[in-house]
Amino acid sequence: MADFVTVAQVSALPEGSATQVSLRGQKISLWNVGGTIYAINDICTHEECDISDGGTVVNGAQVECPCHGAIFDLRTGDAKALPAVEALRTYPVRVEGDAIQVAM
Repeated sequence: MADFVTVAQVSALPEGSATQVSLRGQKISLWNVGGTIYAINDICTHEECDISDGGTVVNGAQVECPCHGAIFDLRTGDAKALPAVEALRTYPVRVEGDAIQVAM
C-alpha cells in the first residue's frame, strides 16, 4: 500500500498554479489544473531545469518546460514534444480536506 505524505495545502495552490515541494529528497512539482492536482518529478528529463519555475500548462493536462519548450503529460509523465524524449516520473496524489498528499 502506498505511503501518502502531506506536502501542501489545496488553499495554497490556486487553480492554474504550480509549486515545488520536496519529498524524501526528491523535487516534485504540484499542478492544479481545473481543480485536479497532479504531481510530477520537477526536473526536466532533457536538461537540469525546474519545470515549476515558469512552466506553462498547455493543451489541458500538459506542461511546457520553461527552459527549452519540452512538453510533458501531467497524467502520465510522457514526453510529448522535443527536445525531451524521456518521460517524467508521476506520483499518486490524493486530497484529504485541504491537505494534498503524495505517495512515492
